[in-house]
Amino acid sequence: MTDHSDPNQNKRSIVDFVYDGIGSLLPGCSTALDLVEKGIEQPLTLREKFVLFYNSPLCLHCNCNRERFDIEREKLREIEKKRRES
Repeated sequence: MTDHSDPNQNKRSIVDFVYDGIGSLLPGCSTALDLVEKGIEQPLTLREKFVLFYNSPLCLHCNCNRERFDIEREKLREIEKKRRES
């Protein structure tokens, strides 16, 4: 069986790479929720804190896991406050 598909179909454009870069900086809701849960267990790196800082305002416009994210984020804020005080 011969494949006659367009060889340019599999090539990635510059726009594809830009969106991949943005996606790595601004993860989806599930990744942000994972970071919040990780932050509850251990201190986050500067990059992880930046991702959460940047993702949180975007998450306001999304209903995906929003209630759970808010609850876990509040727990994380309390834990980070205690970590700073000690």
